Amino acid sequence: MASEDGGPSWKDRAEWKQQVWSKWMEPLVIIIVLVSAMYFTRRKNYSVFRRSPEESARSLLSPESQRSSGSDWDRPEDMASLHPPKTRRILGRWTVRTPNSSRFARHFHSRILQKFPFLVEMFYWAIALVLYRGTILITSYWYGGSQGLWDIAQHHGTSILEFEAWITGMADVKTNNRWIEWRIQQWFLTGASAGDWRGSALAFLNRVYALIHIPGTAAFIAYYYATAPTHRRFCIARRTLSLSNFVAFFVFSLYPCMPPRLLPKEYGFVDTVEAEDANSVWMKGDYVNALAAMPSMHFGYAFAIGCTLVYESGFLRHLHPLGDDTIDDLEMNGILKQESGDVPRSVASRSILLFLGIFYPALILLAIISTANHYLLDACAGAVVVGFSFLCNRFLLNFLVFEDWLLWAWRLEKPQRLAPLAKTGKGWHGWHGWQRLALLTKISKTGKDQHSQKESAQQAKFSTAGED
Repeated sequence: MASEDGGPSWKDRAEWKQQVWSKWMEPLVIIIVLVSAMYFTRRKNYSVFRRSPEESARSLLSPESQRSSGSDWDRPEDMASLHPPKTRRILGRWTVRTPNSSRFARHFHSRILQKFPFLVEMFYWAIALVLYRGTILITSYWYGGSQGLWDIAQHHGTSILEFEAWITGMADVKTNNRWIEWRIQQWFLTGASAGDWRGSALAFLNRVYALIHIPGTAAFIAYYYATAPTHRRFCIARRTLSLSNFVAFFVFSLYPCMPPRLLPKEYGFVDTVEAEDANSVWMKGDYVNALAAMPSMHFGYAFAIGCTLVYESGFLRHLHPLGDDTIDDLEMNGILKQESGDVPRSVASRSILLFLGIFYPALILLAIISTANHYLLDACAGAVVVGFSFLCNRFLLNFLVFEDWLLWAWRLEKPQRLAPLAKTGKGWHGWHGWQRLALLTKISKTGKDQHSQKESAQQAKFSTAGED
């Protein structure tokens, strides 16, 4: 239970104090994750300072750099050009041509990106961080300053509590017991005050909420970038998370919402993370929008990651069968048995993925409720945002037009994934990578003008660059 001064009487009994996880350790973990991702996803046969044999072969024919997916060289001047304009579709209605930055591939900063393509993913998430920071400024301006924003956010938070009480049939109850979030937190606080295992569990959940969200998401992006059976599948996951961010930022701006921990004391919620000094360095000061409880992107990210892991486990694959176009591609390339690049997994590894896919979102859900950082409806809204973003993830492809012009302005060539990475007996290789490299090497020996249309069609099939 909470003590009279509002602080938890259990906090001095917590076994895991903040000094176990110093303030500098969390940024260090993030740096280690990102640097490790850059290292393990680097192009091993590519040199920033000199051309490799692999690069020489690839430079003769590189459709993914010279043209966009689905574009046609229908003009003579384009066919004669080494760097024809890219063709992009906007909202499925308009076709535009954008500059091709492949001519800048030999620039030093382009070669750095070619060597470490994961830097592009880091750039995408830096954009999301800037936009998130902007939600604080937008909401403060829209609602007439900090005090007006605070009052509106508090009203929205209490309205959610009362709506939940009405849904659960507890609207007639006059005590705090009518709120499920209050009952869950009090169960932990009561046990912690009694000195049982719930005190340690709550201390653990405080750290889960404060410290797992950003490092865990970064680790997942790095892991899935390196191990996704196809680059297309990784792009779907990345676009889903990115669009979820943008939708959530829009809601944050229009509907600021105070989390339970910041409500007036009469509501009975305790900020256990702050009381135990377990806050993340990213959750203080200018890094965080404290009035952005709805939707919960802590749970939204965890839900997206969990769904991805469950899907990759293969246990529910029958719910998303292969399309006819995919089957045709696989049959043409003689790799239908690989199921679009899927790596055969043991029952044990599939079971681990399934377990993590279910356990991780459940753990985050328990953490955000027990620490009074979110309402149950926040989590539901986070799941809805992720589902909507998954269905509409290709909307972000419309922004490739702006990316093409930005790359042109920076005189920079965006790195292209040669093939998805898969674990084989000889290390990390793509299912299609060796086929594509063999084709390029053959072309380099026979001459660019002697390759057949069939080989060009196969080359295009091996390309995954259309999924950005």
